[in-house]
Amino acid sequence: MNAKRILIVDDSTTNNILLQSILEEEDFKVDVAFSGNEAIKLIHRQLPNLILLDIMMPEIDGISLLRELRANEQTRAIPVIMVTAKDDEYSREESMLAGANGFLTKPIDVDLVVQKVKSLVS
Repeated sequence: MNAKRILIVDDSTTNNILLQSILEEEDFKVDVAFSGNEAIKLIHRQLPNLILLDIMMPEIDGISLLRELRANEQTRAIPVIMVTAKDDEYSREESMLAGANGFLTKPIDVDLVVQKVKSLVS
């Protein structure tokens, strides 16, 4: 059985390392992008089974990237979980309206991240 591929998109090296180590311990194949533009390149190279996406990033913010993914037939069905420090109603609502499959806040709750990822890629 092939390992499920997860793409983490966050401009924070610390968050990327934490999420990558958590998910690799659960036998996921993990790719990391530090910007929306880098994420787009990785996605077009190989479609992930799920994307963990930060809202606040340089170049393209997470909600704009999510809208772009949902507008593209090839990427429309990829589950996306927003992982952000922005724990406000506006960010949650905008994420859901853009097509997010989940919304998790930082600091990361390890068990919740693993549970949510597994529920969306099984």
